[in-house]
Amino acid sequence: MNKTLFKLFLTNLFIILIFFFIVGVTAGSPSSDFLVFFLTGFLLTIILTLVVGRIFLRPLTQIKKSAAEHLNQISIELEHKTTALMEDQNELQTILSSMIEGVIVVNKDERIILINDPVYEMLDLRSQNTIGKPCWEVIRNDEINSLLKEAIHFKKSMKKEIAIIAPMESYFSTQVSCVLSNQQLSAVVAVFHDISELKKMARMRSEFVANASHELKTPLTTIKGFVETLKEGALNDPPRALQFLQIIDKHTARLEQLVNDLLSLSAIESKEADFKFERIPLETVIEAAVNFSKENIEKSRHKITVNLEENLPALFMDRSRMEQAFLNLLDNAIKFTPPGGGAIAISAKKEDDFIRVDVKDNGIGIDAAHLPRIFERFYRVDKGRSREMGGTGLGLSIVKHIVLAHHGKVSVFSQPQKGSTFSIFLPFRTPPTPPL
Repeated sequence: MNKTLFKLFLTNLFIILIFFFIVGVTAGSPSSDFLVFFLTGFLLTIILTLVVGRIFLRPLTQIKKSAAEHLNQISIELEHKTTALMEDQNELQTILSSMIEGVIVVNKDERIILINDPVYEMLDLRSQNTIGKPCWEVIRNDEINSLLKEAIHFKKSMKKEIAIIAPMESYFSTQVSCVLSNQQLSAVVAVFHDISELKKMARMRSEFVANASHELKTPLTTIKGFVETLKEGALNDPPRALQFLQIIDKHTARLEQLVNDLLSLSAIESKEADFKFERIPLETVIEAAVNFSKENIEKSRHKITVNLEENLPALFMDRSRMEQAFLNLLDNAIKFTPPGGGAIAISAKKEDDFIRVDVKDNGIGIDAAHLPRIFERFYRVDKGRSREMGGTGLGLSIVKHIVLAHHGKVSVFSQPQKGSTFSIFLPFRTPPTPPL
């Protein structure tokens, strides 16, 4: 303000002095009057400057100060809003990134304005540069693009199950919702729920029911046929009747084994099985399984060797369940190794935090195409051979679930005509908790 008053003072002084000079020259005043004119002008300049400053400059200064304070307040509020907006955007991005569902937001022009990380893997998107691009250019799936287009066109939410075959078979439950502003569509939000595992479980359940029905129907049909034959007169022929009764007994035993395996597997899978964990030396469990299988091994003229690493720690196991798992593996090795000259080897050693137990044979082996499904219920590589040998198709599945209940894992390595090696990995550092 001082600078402004000083400038105003100089301006007023200059104007008043010029005015008095012109008046003095015009009036022909003597030179001595010019001093009076100067002093009078100087005094008038001071008075005029103070009056103008009070009337005009002070309000202007106050207005300027108020405007500066207001602008400063606006700047602070804008900074706070910008910070809050950035925080909201970061929070939204964090939430979207942490979601397991895929999310895509598309505006009314069918251009992508938001997308989260899971979508790239779900839909196998090739480019990360997707924002602002048309959805049909980024998403190479006609069903998804049609669904988004219909939702935008009709301005209504839609839901559809979409299957993607390549690069791997996947199923998604897709929900598209509209975002409206004043009854006008601004965007649509598509949420992708991966239901591939649910589909797989449903397919496995369906296959299980079909396989179980077939496995139960086969011996029942045979038993029923021979019972009817006996009723129709075969009882009067003792040799034939005895033969038929032996067949009935064989299929009854198979049916009983199948039911027992189904009940055992169901109990383990449903967590209803009563597991009794205790610290047990591994060699005692393997020895019990070998002794129980010795008769079948000798009958098939196989040789069996057991080689366990020294000083293996005792494991927390359910004795009867683990014996069942090793019995199933030994039974599998005996059945699928041709009689005479077969070699079965059991070995155990420490491997990381596990004890690894291998049950190896030199039998017919398994083709690589069958290995991913070998532990599934009722899955058989050679269905005819398995049934002929009395197998139920549940043995390896039972092994898998028993080992999983012990917090372990199973694997298999096999080559056709060279044999198979089934491996069980059991943890020894932390005792497993019983299934809930």
